[in-house]
Amino acid sequence: MASCTHGNGQALCFECFRAGMERTRARRAAWTQRELPFEQPEPKRKLSDQERAHRRRMLEHLVETARVGA
Repeated sequence: MASCTHGNGQALCFECFRAGMERTRARRAAWTQRELPFEQPEPKRKLSDQERAHRRRMLEHLVETARVGA
């Protein structure tokens, strides 16, 4: 904000406001990128046969729903 020429001390000029918004957006994007699971950790436990069958049925349902809705 050193190059700001608004000078009244109460309001920001558009350039300073936009620069602040860009810094905030960049900070949020950096935080989001840090949270993305790029490397999948090892599961803490193995799924049972029943749990795997349930997940398979859920995925089949989603595929069928997408097919019907499209």
